[in-house]
Amino acid sequence: MSSSIRIFVLDDDPVYLVIIEKILRSEGYAIEVFEQSEALLDRVTPKDRGCVVMDLRMPGVNGLELQRALAQRGAYLPVVFVSGSADIPDAVLAMKQGAVDFMKKPVEPTALRARVVQAIQQDAAAAAVRAARARARASLEALSPREREACRWFAKGYGLKQIAAELGVSDSTAHTHRERGMQKLKLQTVAELIELLRLADENPDAPR
Repeated sequence: MSSSIRIFVLDDDPVYLVIIEKILRSEGYAIEVFEQSEALLDRVTPKDRGCVVMDLRMPGVNGLELQRALAQRGAYLPVVFVSGSADIPDAVLAMKQGAVDFMKKPVEPTALRARVVQAIQQDAAAAAVRAARARARASLEALSPREREACRWFAKGYGLKQIAAELGVSDSTAHTHRERGMQKLKLQTVAELIELLRLADENPDAPR
């Protein structure tokens, strides 16, 4: 188990906190427990990896509100909700907001462990995608405006003369912009370029 992975457990019932902590710590997880939503919100950052196991019914900021607040701060940790009541509308909303599961107290240890494993795997996959997108955006930012524009037209399927016409430059200058852009991006094919633009959330067909 990576030492960077943490399970953040939130419940205003200290007895239940101990129960959940024992269930998960037995699997070797690093656990941090909280009795107040505000304390967890102040602690978790976008750099944290793992998941959140939290009660739905909390005084002050409830579980659904906290789930939204974490996302708004860029802390996209998967959430496993636990609740003492089977509130169907809340469960549906929690899942729509990206919760891994909505479990009813008392939780069954094996089921909880399985959901935590699922949440950690989901978090790792999502973090990898975000990192790839960040690298793609950084690569594009390293291009000059003309190089970036030439690459976008190239990804759209434009030939050299068409790119030159769009940029208002000679064919040789358009070729230079396109080739320098591809070299800086360390790409060989237009398919690779299209994939990089996709990762960077840049649609080559979008207006500029």
